Parts: sequence; structure tokens; C-alpha cells
Amino acid sequence: MKSRRAFLASVAAAVPVVATAGVASKSKEDNPAFKSCPRATGGKNASRFPQVVVRDQNNRKAWFYEELIRDKLVLVNFTSVKGEQYYPILSNLVKVQEMIGDRLNKDVFMYTITTSPHIDTPENLRVLADRYGAKWQFLSGEPGDIREILASFNARGTMHALTWIGNEKIGRWMNKPSRLHPLYIAEAVARLSTGKHHKPFLVDMRSV
Repeated sequence: MKSRRAFLASVAAAVPVVATAGVASKSKEDNPAFKSCPRATGGKNASRFPQVVVRDQNNRKAWFYEELIRDKLVLVNFTSVKGEQYYPILSNLVKVQEMIGDRLNKDVFMYTITTSPHIDTPENLRVLADRYGAKWQFLSGEPGDIREILASFNARGTMHALTWIGNEKIGRWMNKPSRLHPLYIAEAVARLSTGKHHKPFLVDMRSV
């Protein structure tokens, strides 16, 4: 009995570690993204991300991890100008934007990363963002650099169905389908928030 309790305790202790490390499920040794590009530094999961520069739809440059992710509460999703024609996610994420309200770009940050960096320019992404009324940043960059970012989220191909929600100040991440009811995506933000904004649930589940 004692050994069984010890085993269960060890499993329970390991769960937060898995959640923290969940940004990329492959080990560093197995994932080529960890071999071909310098890694970011200075944060909870910095080594999982490439040290690369991106551009947003207003042609502003930023270091992806150091300036956009580190110590921030973020939602990261993936699409492209063409991909929105076949698997649209932005109209749903705009509803998440509305639920986040005035926290957006203050203590919650949203990023859409193009899955077609060789085609999608900042100008094209600005048109796409304006079409949906998206107030967050749309990111592109050198194709090789964007591929490194996509690999760090295990995003493959030109369409990726998941939105990653992470609080890199505490090192915790989770993901939700990008077309899930927006309430549940916003709820993940509330769950990973700290202080007065932390809420395990936004509504009574029976009322949904």
C-alpha cells in the first residue's frame, strides 16, 4: 500500500511539469527545431523557442520570444491569408478578443503567426486583420525563422487548428481548438491569469 501511495504521489507531482513543458511535446533531442537555430534566453520556457526576429502587420520588428512572449500572458494562433479561405479561425478569435476586452495589448497579448511566410507580407496581413477587425498582432518574417517558430508549437502544414494560451511569467501553457466556442478559449486566459483576473471558470457550466 505504501509503495502504491508513493507511486501515485510521484505521478501527481509530475503533472505540473508536463503542463509547463507542453509547448512542444517532442524532446529537444528529437525535435530538429532545437538543433538548427539559436535558442531564446531569459524565460521559463525560453529554450523551447528560437531566437528570431518577426515583423507585424505594421512592419514593426521584434524579437519573438524576448519581446513578445517572455513574462507575458499570450494567445498564439496560426493561419494564413489563403488558409482563412479553407479553414477560417479569425472570426471566432475576434469574439475571444471581445471577451478579453480592455485587457488586450495591456496584460493579455494575441498573436497570429502566418503559416505561409513566403507569401504573406506585412501588408497582406494588415489587410487580413482589418477585414476581421482584429486588434492584435499578425506576424511574419523570414520563412526559415517562421518555420522555427511553427516547429516550437508543433504546427505543421499551412493550417493548424490549435490556439496556444500561455502565461510565460509562471511557465504554464495549454491549448484549445481555434474554432472552439470562444467562451472556453477566453476561460483558458482567465485560468492562466494571476491576481484579480484569475478565474477557474467564467460561467456556471450548466448555463452554457
